[in-house]
Amino acid sequence: MKKALLAVAALSCMGSAALAAGPNANGTLIAAVSVGTVYTTDNTGYCGSSTTTDCNAAVTHVDGVDPAVINIIAAIAGSPRLAGLTFGVTYSAGVTLIEWGTCGDFELPDGAWPASGSGNAVTFSSAQTSNLTEVYWFAAYNYYGNPELFGLGPHPTQLGNFADDDVPSNIDPILGYGAIGFNAPGSVACPGTGPVPGACCLPDGTCVITPDRATCEAVGGTYQGDGTTCEGTNCPQPARGACCIGTDCVILTADDCAAQGGDYIGDDVPCDPTPCVVPTIEASWGEIKNSYR
Repeated sequence: MKKALLAVAALSCMGSAALAAGPNANGTLIAAVSVGTVYTTDNTGYCGSSTTTDCNAAVTHVDGVDPAVINIIAAIAGSPRLAGLTFGVTYSAGVTLIEWGTCGDFELPDGAWPASGSGNAVTFSSAQTSNLTEVYWFAAYNYYGNPELFGLGPHPTQLGNFADDDVPSNIDPILGYGAIGFNAPGSVACPGTGPVPGACCLPDGTCVITPDRATCEAVGGTYQGDGTTCEGTNCPQPARGACCIGTDCVILTADDCAAQGGDYIGDDVPCDPTPCVVPTIEASWGEIKNSYR
C-alpha cells in the first residue's frame, strides 16, 4: 500500500511535466459495456464483470434506456506495471449515474466526483501486469432515450496519467480515451491507435471530452479541436422558456419540454406571471346544476 500511496503523490505532483517513458507508456483508458450483465442493487460491486478480452472488440454503445454496467479499463501494450492512474469523466445531461466504484485498493476523488468534469485517482497495492486492467465501474442509464455520451478524459487538475510501482514512480501520460454512446455510437481508443481527444459542445450546452470529431458529431455536437479541454470552453447554451406541464409552469428547453409532454410557450418567456391557465368551459347555469345532480 505504501507504494500505491507514493503513486498517488507522484500523480498529484505531475501537472503538465513530461517524463521518460515507463512500462505503461502509450497506454489508453477505455470504457466498455459489460455485455449480458444486468445491474441490480443487490450486487456489491462490478469489478471482475468485464467481458472485454480485446481492446478493439470493446462494446461502446447502449441501446434503449435500461441501466448498463460500464467497465473502465486501462489498456496498455507490452509489459505494464500499473500501480495508479488519474482520470476524469464528462457526460451529457441526459446520462444518469446510478452507482459506481473503484477496482483499485485506494481512490482519491475530487470533491465533485462523479459529476461531469470531475476527476479521481486510483491506486493498487501491487502492480497490475495485465494488458487490460479494470480500474473502475459505473452503472448508468439514458434518462430520456435521446442520443447521449459518457466519456473519459484527463483529470481536471492532475491530467491523465499512469504510474508504475517504482519509487519514485515513472509517470506515463494516457494517450487516448474511450466513450460510451447511449442510443448513439461510442468509441474506443486502443494502444497505438488512440486519437487525440478534444472538447465537444453538445446541443444541450454541456461540454464533454470525446476521442475524436466523429464521436462528437454523432451525438449532434460541435467539436472544438484535438487537444482542447472543457476548462475554458464556453459552449453555447440552448434557449429556454416557459413550459406548461398541465397547469404547472417550469423553465425548460423546447426539447426537454416536449420530452415531458409539456406545451412550450416560447424562448425567454417567463413563468411569472404564469402563462399556464386552467381551461374553462362555457356552460349555462342549468347545465351546471344538471352536472351535479
